[in-house]
Amino acid sequence: MAKATPIDIANESLWQSRFGDPAKVAEGALKILKKAEKTDYQRGVAYANLNIAAAYFYQSRNDIALKHLSESFHWFEKNKNEKGYVRALLLKGNIHESFGDYDKTLLLWLEAFKSSVTINDRECEGESCSQLGLIYSRLCNFTKSLEYFNKGLKIREELLDENGAASSLNRIGMVLRQMKKYDESLEFYFRSLAIRERNNLFSAIPWTMLGIASTYEEMNDHPAALGYYEKGMTGGDRRCTLQCMMGMGRINSLAGKLPEAERQLKDSLELARELKAQSLIAEAAAALASHYESAGDALKALEYHKLYHKTRESVQSEEAQSRFRNIEISHAVEKSEQEKEIYRLRHVELKKAYDLIEEKNRDITASINYASRIQQALLPDMAEISDLGKKCFVFLLPRDIVSGDFYWFTEVSGILVIAAGDCTGHGVPGALMSMLGISFLEEIVTNRKITDPGLILNNLRREVQRALRQKGEKEEAKDGMDLALCSIDMAAGTLWYSGAYNNLYLVRNGELTEYPADRMPVSISDRSEKEFTTHEIKISRGDIFYMFSDGYADQFGGPDNKKFKYTTFKNLLLGIHRLPLKQQKTRLEREFLKWKGSNPQTDDVVVIGFRV
Repeated sequence: MAKATPIDIANESLWQSRFGDPAKVAEGALKILKKAEKTDYQRGVAYANLNIAAAYFYQSRNDIALKHLSESFHWFEKNKNEKGYVRALLLKGNIHESFGDYDKTLLLWLEAFKSSVTINDRECEGESCSQLGLIYSRLCNFTKSLEYFNKGLKIREELLDENGAASSLNRIGMVLRQMKKYDESLEFYFRSLAIRERNNLFSAIPWTMLGIASTYEEMNDHPAALGYYEKGMTGGDRRCTLQCMMGMGRINSLAGKLPEAERQLKDSLELARELKAQSLIAEAAAALASHYESAGDALKALEYHKLYHKTRESVQSEEAQSRFRNIEISHAVEKSEQEKEIYRLRHVELKKAYDLIEEKNRDITASINYASRIQQALLPDMAEISDLGKKCFVFLLPRDIVSGDFYWFTEVSGILVIAAGDCTGHGVPGALMSMLGISFLEEIVTNRKITDPGLILNNLRREVQRALRQKGEKEEAKDGMDLALCSIDMAAGTLWYSGAYNNLYLVRNGELTEYPADRMPVSISDRSEKEFTTHEIKISRGDIFYMFSDGYADQFGGPDNKKFKYTTFKNLLLGIHRLPLKQQKTRLEREFLKWKGSNPQTDDVVVIGFRV
């Protein structure tokens, strides 16, 4: 390579100082860019644009960062032997990672790792290892994450790169925190902090403060956590600031400082929206939901709980996880091609693997079909209760052959008990939970003769907690079910209802009345000590009641590929409620399939209609 020019030396100096004061780095790089453009020195132009992009990224101004990064790629794409090409790939991955766009991030960082090894650039190889460790931590593969982080730390220590080593130490602390190894986590965080304070890395210090504060928060040492969150608010970029603000809001909410907590959490959500950071939007929404729940504002808690689930699904969906694995496989195949092993891989190993998968798939499908027959046998038959088939319809549509949604009814001492359930998950896990629910309902209602819906749900919750060994510990599964349950005494003209998240609709004289469920599941939760509410409803001839899971309203489809939603669901029921029950069921199925179109079914569906 040609001898370095003054512009090259200045660009490299700015790159090495990028973790210090990003505003000064941007100012210096803009001056170098003008000099390079004036002399038409394209190498200098590319590296100056790269430095500007990095500086603006560390100020969370991704729009400007992407513009200059794109300019730098014009030259680097034609000069892939330059270390700047690897740096540009890594930086572009950083930006996509901040958006929560992990599939693009992984693809970019795998390319960066491969290129750094190709050009024998140990500095970039260490940085690539650090970034790959970050992605695997996002995927909760902590073993692989620590493997890459430790490899990157070793490279950086060999290169005497203190600032890079501080970054590796910080990230190792993060993963150890996620693994709940708090003492080890703090040890690595404080090692990172010592280096960053010694070297005046002003933009990086707040990130370490954030990590330390988060660790203390998880250890329930709230005073220490609050102190480090406050320190992290100074000098960092906006992503760090909003996370520190969010942490302070959570702690102040627990301490009963409600107005201050509400302001901090709302400010953090607004900032996350400005940054278009989906994972941080979800985290802020979850914090606000918990805050309003503890404050007793159920409507606002529900609003932010829905926002949390909607945002989380877009970031952590099963489809996204599948894309990540496909990218890893693609990278492995490319490596095999380079080693001239692709022929054996494709024509021998893959053929064997394909045949094995086909065989396993047939066996699994056969087993699930058999499980479906067992599940259908456990569901009650309307013919067992006199005239029930004339008064009731059930629309049950599993997503995956077997269903986590279920229906159940029985008659005890002249009282008809009907339930519509929605278990955690779908497919085989959901079906197992549904069979557990049906079994417990048989015991509680048929054997113990309990017909009060609230008492039934209280007993059912205890049985679920006992069976799943739920004790309220932080790391345990919160599996359970949502349920709408009615007891009907036709002779007395009374219906009693209780619900766990699943509401009840009554249509009378063309008007729909909604009876709200308790906002807690039939499982372990923060409200497990609270008893379920029983609503008493006087019934009139011609009334029709609807019980349902969330599967119908949550189905994506239609011209804009949006959810069906409850408002549309209510209007549909009002439009069909006067039809004979069999026709209502047919219309519900037809409208659902029409709305879904070619989209995959989102969840299991159950709808029960009962006419008095």
